[in-house]
Amino acid sequence: MPEKPVLLADTLLKQDEILSELLSVTIKQREALKEGRLSDLQDLMSDLRHVSVRCQAIETKRMRLSGDLAEELGCEPVVSQIVSALPEAEGLVVGESAKKLIETVGRLKIEMSILSRLMDEAKTLNEMLITEWRRLGQSAMGPGAMGTFDARI
Repeated sequence: MPEKPVLLADTLLKQDEILSELLSVTIKQREALKEGRLSDLQDLMSDLRHVSVRCQAIETKRMRLSGDLAEELGCEPVVSQIVSALPEAEGLVVGESAKKLIETVGRLKIEMSILSRLMDEAKTLNEMLITEWRRLGQSAMGPGAMGTFDARI
């Protein structure tokens, strides 16, 4: 039985590594958005897609391994129950791997929340600018201007 707990612990650590990459990309996106480097955002979105595919693959593997191990141990596929059902040494390894992953997930949630708020603010600002440009364009043309723009100073 020691093989499955070790595989699960290794998978949890690999998932933590991939989510740390996702965290790094998210921080770079936030900084690019904050600094107005919109051209960098496209590259970062591509990076995000690649890392997301890897995240989904490792999540599928983790779920399969935890499900198999939980079934073998007669518990739910929840890390706390798996850790409790394992011998102490193996439970400690799985528990520490899970703890590290949970911390990374928490940091990632915070960064994604910040990024989401920044994107909402950018969207609002863009909508305000477009509305103002339209209003200025209409008032500059005046009611009798027939689509021309008066450039006199």
